[in-house]
Amino acid sequence: MLMRQTILYLPAQLVGPLAQFIAAVAWTHWLTPGEYGVLAYIMAAQELAYLLGLAWWSQYMLRYIGGFDGPAERMRFQKAENAILALSAVIQACVGVATLLTLHAAPTPVMIVSAIVYCVSRSLTAHLTERARSAGAILTYTLAQLIGPVAGFALALIAVNRFSADAGSALAGFAIAQAAGLLWLWRELRLGRGMAWPDRDIIRRAAGFGAPLVLAGVIGWISFNGIRVIVEQHDGPAAVGLISVGWGLGQRLAAVIAMLVTAAAFPLAVKYLQAGNRGEALKQVSMSGAVLFALLAPASTGIVMISRPLVELMIAQPFQAVTFAVLPLAVVAGALRNLRVHTVDQVIILFERTRMNVVINVVEVIATVACCILGLIYGGLPGAAAGCLAGTVAGLVFGCVVAARGFGLPLPWAMLARITLATMWMAAALALIPFERAAGPLPLRIALEVAAGGLVYLLTLAALFPELVRAGAAKLSAMRSAVS
Repeated sequence: MLMRQTILYLPAQLVGPLAQFIAAVAWTHWLTPGEYGVLAYIMAAQELAYLLGLAWWSQYMLRYIGGFDGPAERMRFQKAENAILALSAVIQACVGVATLLTLHAAPTPVMIVSAIVYCVSRSLTAHLTERARSAGAILTYTLAQLIGPVAGFALALIAVNRFSADAGSALAGFAIAQAAGLLWLWRELRLGRGMAWPDRDIIRRAAGFGAPLVLAGVIGWISFNGIRVIVEQHDGPAAVGLISVGWGLGQRLAAVIAMLVTAAAFPLAVKYLQAGNRGEALKQVSMSGAVLFALLAPASTGIVMISRPLVELMIAQPFQAVTFAVLPLAVVAGALRNLRVHTVDQVIILFERTRMNVVINVVEVIATVACCILGLIYGGLPGAAAGCLAGTVAGLVFGCVVAARGFGLPLPWAMLARITLATMWMAAALALIPFERAAGPLPLRIALEVAAGGLVYLLTLAALFPELVRAGAAKLSAMRSAVS
């Protein structure tokens, strides 16, 4: 079931993040470091606006909407949700304006309007995308995931080329696409226009369940985006632009890899728990964590090993020097953070102990901010990224201890050890093969190195997990027999 659900969700998990990856690279060729920094800063602020204004309700909806049975109950829920969405739009707009006031740059009228529309439309679309996911509307979910990353980027690129190569024009393109997509998504989900203030019971349950998650999310946002705020206040928007390329690409690459298996895993764990099978629910989270590690470990290691030629190939020259140093650190930090979010955090949400999530995130953010500031002072932009990585490691270690001792999450040490061994063998093989001396264009050499690393890893993994190979062969043989 996990494999089937993963395949169904795969287009949404791949295409959108891939478009974001392309956009992050493309902006280095169209925008100056200063304009890139302003754009990255506002996009990070939108994530904060969503966390402050809407995430509490999104978490509640995703977990409990199945409990509203019958037309009357559904109508009551929908009117309450519409009122909450309207109120949250005001909060998000205020956060967008407040963000502009903190920048070391004077915002233009286009920038102000675009920032407000961008923050509101992006946040509401994110919520309704989760709404489609909770309803099992996979096609709608997939299309909704592509509104900003694909349609928004296309319009932003047109605006930058037609009007002005600045952050305001790019943001306007994203805002227009997202606003239009939001109208379509609203109609597609048939949400209507009726509003009513939610029942006190709904607000109490939603706030009780979602508020700790929001607080944890805000703290997590600081762990993820705090580096941009610290650098902006210390060195200005241009420095934010320089560090955001490597930091954003590394985190995004890790997120794309993680989402290959995580979108379908949590709903399956919820089903096991609702059926009264706590052990199977924990086993599901543990198994999906092992699968996630099996993807993240070799992928992040491989990216680190080919990061220099990758940067030379993709990134504009003014951004390259900082990206060489920051990208490997960001990839590892992103991999470790996704591993925690999609294992430890999911166990906590599953058993509704969301306050513990706050504690874990507080530990991570204190370590991250402190180490980032020290790293920036003593090591410049690369030092800031290294400090954030140190904070991420602290959060992961503490979270794993909490999940194992507090909730009984079984940690599959034997599987993790074999996966680590396969990753180390892959890294050793890549280090011994002199790809940099091979003839041919740089893209071809990178492709050969990736293919060689993937082949070595898969063969080693097959040798270390013979039971899985036998099970897969038996299943394939049974399928062939059924067809014939």
